[in-house]
Amino acid sequence: MTRALSALIACLTCLQLSAKANDCRNYQHNDSINAELLLTDLRVLSSDDFQGRKTQTAGAKLARDYIAQQLALYQVAPLPNQTDYLLPFHYKNGLTSVEGINVAAMVAGTAFSNKYIIVTAHYDHLGKKGAKVFNGADDNASGVAALLALARYTAKKPLKHSVIFLATDAEEKGLFGAKGFVQTPPVALEDIRFNLNLDMLSQNKGRNRLYISGARYYPELVPVVGKSKEQAGLCLVDGHRSQQRGSIYASRNNWRQASDHAAFARVGIPYLFIGVTDHPYYHTVNDTYERINPDFYRAAAETSLTVLLNMDALSP
Repeated sequence: MTRALSALIACLTCLQLSAKANDCRNYQHNDSINAELLLTDLRVLSSDDFQGRKTQTAGAKLARDYIAQQLALYQVAPLPNQTDYLLPFHYKNGLTSVEGINVAAMVAGTAFSNKYIIVTAHYDHLGKKGAKVFNGADDNASGVAALLALARYTAKKPLKHSVIFLATDAEEKGLFGAKGFVQTPPVALEDIRFNLNLDMLSQNKGRNRLYISGARYYPELVPVVGKSKEQAGLCLVDGHRSQQRGSIYASRNNWRQASDHAAFARVGIPYLFIGVTDHPYYHTVNDTYERINPDFYRAAAETSLTVLLNMDALSP
C-alpha cells in the first residue's frame, strides 16, 4: 500500500511539473541567463539611437559595434583566423552590388571542437521612413539579445560542440547575411551539425506561446524538441505552421522559408527555428521595447538556451 501510494504521488508530481513547464498562462524562470543584461541589450538595440538598424546605415553600424563590444566584454572570441568580429559579404540589388556585414564569434567545444552548432539571429531591421523609426524590438533585437545571452553562458560553460554565434545582416532584404555565410563559410559546411535560429522572441500577443519549427524535417532533432518542451518555462509549441491555421497571417507565411534558417536548410544543415507568430506590431513603428512582455521574453531566452543544450547533447 505504501509503495503504491508513493508511486501515485510521484506520478502526480511529474504530471504537475510537466503541466507547469508548459503552462500557457505562467512563466517559470530557471535563472540560467542574466535577465538584467538580456533586457538591457534589447532596450539598447531597439532604441531610437540605432535608427531601425537598416542595412548600410549608421544605425546598422551602431548595432554591429554594440554586438562586437558585448562579445569582447564577455571574452567570446572572433572566429579562428579572424582579427575581428566582422564578416563582410556582398549581394545584388538589381545591377548594384551591396555590401552587408555579419558579426560572428565562437566558443570552442570541449569534446567535438571540429563540429559546429551555428546560433543565428538577424540584427537588421527596416530603418526609418521620414521621421518615423521602425525600432524592431521584437524583430529582431529580441533574437540578438538572446544570442548574446547564450554566448555569455557558453563562454563561461563551453559546450561539447563548438558554437558559432552569427548576428546576420540584410535578412530583411532576402536572408542575404545567412546566404553569404553559407556561400563562403569560415568552417566546412559538412562540419556544421545544426543551426539554431532565433527570430522574434518577445511578443506574446493573444496567445502566450513560443513556437519551435524544423524537427518534422529532421528526425534526429525530434527528441531535442520533445525534451525541450518538457523543460521549458513556458508553453513551447512544436511547429509554427500547424498551429496557425485560421490566423490572419497564416496565408502569407511559409515558415520554412521565413528567416535565416532557410539558407542553412538549402545546403543540407538541419535547423530549429524559435520564435513567436506574427502580431499587430510586426513591421510597424509600434514594435518597441515598451511593448514587449519582459517575463515572457526572459522565459523565451532561457528556453532557447535549453534547446541549444539539448542539441549539444547529441553526439556526432
